[in-house]
Amino acid sequence: MKRTFSTYAAKMRQANREAVATVVALAVIVVVWLVGGVGLAGCGIEVFSIPIWIIGGTVGTWVAAVVCAVVLAKCVFADFSLDDEEGDGSRG
Repeated sequence: MKRTFSTYAAKMRQANREAVATVVALAVIVVVWLVGGVGLAGCGIEVFSIPIWIIGGTVGTWVAAVVCAVVLAKCVFADFSLDDEEGDGSRG
């Protein structure tokens, strides 16, 4: 869905929100990778003769990345043009 913003400054605030949310998503993925990989390294559990830390560090990280991407796309990102269509002169 295309959102409308009244000023160029509002567009920049939205772009900043998207950037911050993307950094937070990256941090979540790194935490999942650390917990799933390094955190489970001392565990002796195996699934199909594969140590659980390998599954947690690879598949778990991939799932976390997909979930973060869907959340960002559905809840954070907005489809809008950065052009100053209204001609409000706020951009100099």
